[in-house]
Amino acid sequence: MKLTCPTCGPNASLSLHSERSGHRLVGCADCGLVFLEDRMDEINDEFYSDAESQVIEQRENKDKIEYWSYPEFFDKYDFVFRKFFADRWWALQKARPNPERLLDIGCGYGFFLDFVKEEIPHVKGLELDPQVAQYAREAKGLDVSGIKIENFEPDEPYDCITMCDVLEHLLDPVGILERCGACLNPSGVIYIQVPNLVGFKLPRGHGWGLPHHIWQFGPNSLRKLIEVAGFEVIGWSTGVLGIIGAYENGGPTVAQKITWATARTLKLGNRLVMVARKPA
Repeated sequence: MKLTCPTCGPNASLSLHSERSGHRLVGCADCGLVFLEDRMDEINDEFYSDAESQVIEQRENKDKIEYWSYPEFFDKYDFVFRKFFADRWWALQKARPNPERLLDIGCGYGFFLDFVKEEIPHVKGLELDPQVAQYAREAKGLDVSGIKIENFEPDEPYDCITMCDVLEHLLDPVGILERCGACLNPSGVIYIQVPNLVGFKLPRGHGWGLPHHIWQFGPNSLRKLIEVAGFEVIGWSTGVLGIIGAYENGGPTVAQKITWATARTLKLGNRLVMVARKPA
């Protein structure tokens, strides 16, 4: 199916942006969003199987999906994951002090929910892969459902929603964010994390996650999309994707550490985070 800009609509001015790894990407002249020209509806069903083959295929195709959040990698590099989670929790606390209810969309194996469950009275996750959701329930004792956010009806609205490395996969990102708004309390906040790959040079060498990443966001295009969905952006930052891969390849080297620090300082990192508030 042919895609249109979710922010600017079907009348947006589009042109060919690039061709990468056999995929054509177009760019919107109005908001700057870059995205796949065509999209297969069923591709998300293949995410975990594609991710499992990443180590071999990344050598041949740098744009293949890269995913490290499996239990074996979490156990091996928990000090890296916990630093990410602490940063996320700090940003949430700053935007919405002392939240009582948190929903994590695309929670995976439940590692972040497990990290904050002692701080927040009620945490819940949504995860579509049944085996992954089962792990979160049985190994971590978490409340995780296999319901799509489009069909999710909360018993009570939430104070915070987190959506990390999910929005770039979804065909209707504006509709999903609007649904998130309906699940939030007035002045509730949403924490969105996506890859930040378009037009940025640091860090180098990280792929575009094709064809699973439909939307290639930058700060301006993500902000405009979030605002179209009815939220007010209250802060943004960048970080680094691919740190676990660096450790697995024998690093990180001194040069990599300097590059990562430079990218964070200049907001040029390939991990983009925005925190937005629902109007009261």
